[in-house]
Amino acid sequence: MTETWLRRLAALAGTAMATGILIGSLIPNPPSPDVAQGDKLMHLAGYGVLAFCWASALPAHRLRVWLACALYGVLIEGLQGLTAYRSLDGWDMLANALGAALGWLAATLACRLARVVLDRRQAV
Repeated sequence: MTETWLRRLAALAGTAMATGILIGSLIPNPPSPDVAQGDKLMHLAGYGVLAFCWASALPAHRLRVWLACALYGVLIEGLQGLTAYRSLDGWDMLANALGAALGWLAATLACRLARVVLDRRQAV
């Protein structure tokens, strides 16, 4: 697979993830893991995957991707506050931003690792 193809696939996955987050965040009574702070773990994981996908798709804009994902989390929380069945939660916003930061970091490390592997292959 070429790098362009992988970036397109990451962008498609990021779009699907953003759509899933939107739907899951605005439906009444979404599923939540039956563990302590399961809701926050879902926020962390969801925004981590979202940022990973988009940071992989747009490696030249990774910092902007993190900011966009964190702001998306704020927007979603604001939309939840407008519903009669969900509520705005500052801790969720924090979990969203932290998850996005972890996804950004993972994508940065993955891209660097891929670059090292490709450089070694070309040297051989």
